Formats: sequence, C-alpha cells, structure tokens
Amino acid sequence: MHSVSSQTETFSDAMDRMNKLKDERKELQNSLGRKAFIPENIPNDTKMKALTGFTIKGFSCIYSFLNVEEDLQTGNFCKRPVDLFFLFLVKLRSGISNEFLSVLFEISDSTVSRYFTFITTVLYEKLKLLHIFPSKSKVVESMPRQFYSENRDCRVIVDCTEFPIQKPNSPAEQQMTSSFYKNTNTLKGMLGIMPPGSISFISPLYCGSISDKELFIKRQLMDLLEPNDVVMADKGFQIEQEFQKISCKLKYPKFLKDCIQFDASDRIENCKISNVRVAVERAISQIKIYKYFERPIPYTI
Repeated sequence: MHSVSSQTETFSDAMDRMNKLKDERKELQNSLGRKAFIPENIPNDTKMKALTGFTIKGFSCIYSFLNVEEDLQTGNFCKRPVDLFFLFLVKLRSGISNEFLSVLFEISDSTVSRYFTFITTVLYEKLKLLHIFPSKSKVVESMPRQFYSENRDCRVIVDCTEFPIQKPNSPAEQQMTSSFYKNTNTLKGMLGIMPPGSISFISPLYCGSISDKELFIKRQLMDLLEPNDVVMADKGFQIEQEFQKISCKLKYPKFLKDCIQFDASDRIENCKISNVRVAVERAISQIKIYKYFERPIPYTI
C-alpha cells in the first residue's frame, strides 16, 4: 500500500513538473514571438515614416551620416546606439509620453528620460559643427529662374520662430523667457533658407524676450555674408546701418508712415518680399510637424 502511495506521489510530482515545463515553454514561445520595438522590425516605409519622419532607407542614411555610434556608446546604456537614436526620433515625431515609450522599449520611464536628454546633447554637439551655409555661387546655381531675374543677389531669407516651454520656477528666468508675441514663456531661434527653400542657417535658441534684431546681431550671420549680398526678412529686422557697414542690403516689407496707403511700387515690392518669405515659413512648419513641439518643452532639458 505504501509502495502504491509513493508511486502515486512520484507520478503526481512528475506531472506537475511536466505541466510547469509546458507553461515555461509556452511563455518562452510567446516571448520569442513578440518582436522587439527596434528599427529592423518596422515592416514598411509608411510605418517608419509615421514613427520617425523618415523612410527605412532615410533612417539608415541619416544615422550613418551623423556618425554618432561611438558617441552614443559612451553612455554605457543597455540599448544599442541605433535603438537610442530610434527612440529619440519616435519621441520627437509622435510626442508620446515617457511612460508610453517605456512600454514600447521595455525600459523604465526614468530611463527613457535619461536616454532622450543624453541623445539630445550628443546630437547638438555633433550638428553644431556642420557648416551648412552655402557659397554664393551655390546659391545662384540653385535659384529658380524667375527668382533670379528679380532677386539675383539674395543670399538668404531669414525669420524667427518660438517654441513654448514650461514655466521656469525662477522669477528672473520667467521674465527672460517671456514672449511679447506668444504671451507665454518661450525659447526663440532664427532660421535661414536659400531661395529654393533649403535650410542654410540655424541659430541656437535664446530666451523668448530677445528681439529679432538682437538675435540677428548676436548670431553674427553677417560674418558669413559677402559684399552686395541681399538678405530678405520680416519687419522686425530693422538693422540697415549694420548692413551698410559690410556693403550688403537688407530687404523687408515697408511700413506705412505718414501715408494712408502704400503707393503702387511699394505694394508690388511688399508683395514680392512676402511671397518669398512664404518659403521660410514653410521650412519652419516642417520642423513643427514633429509633435514633440506641440506641448511646452521641459525647461530643464
């Protein structure tokens, strides 16, 4: 009787172990069947573009061009450098929270925050070394025919843009970042484009209280200009005297002074400048389609 009981217990233990092994195998199969959220597992260009703003080939090209693999390895993170870059672009493009990204990438939300801040710093240090301001001959070569006939000396078209930020704790910093135009706290930068629309100049960001004129002078874009160059801008850039010192010209829409309305020549000139400036506004809008910029940017990033 004792022998039968022992055999029954042994058989029961064996069944328990077998069931446990089956459960472990099922869990392993499920784990293997669930694809990791990495670039290689994005199935097509449509999904990759929705996630990052680039096609699969475009993502690979921009990652190779930036050459940040070694820089990203210095962080000693558990993810591959290419996965860190992927995470960065997904957050920029989608604007989703760190909590949601932590689920996708199977890391904690605090780790997502550390990754994003680290990658932002690495990319800033890398990109600020790029010289994207083209030679005068390159600008002329790329000009549309009609634009060349009317504005052949135009070197760059500039405008400023602002990004809302979270309200700083310090009253002094609140005042410095307070934007007159946006009625909130912002950071402000200047963008320049070539006549065909390609971006040729990007400034760092400054506190939102800075004027367009101050920002232009601070960034020394004029150091890149050559005699007889023309810069097209908005009405906020009233620095003709600075341009005269370097034999260049600033063109912006004229103001109504003592007149009730513009004369015909001024209307035509204003219309031409406004039409040209549409291109720089379009370039700015291409930056702001990244949903990360739809919410106030953390002030401490």
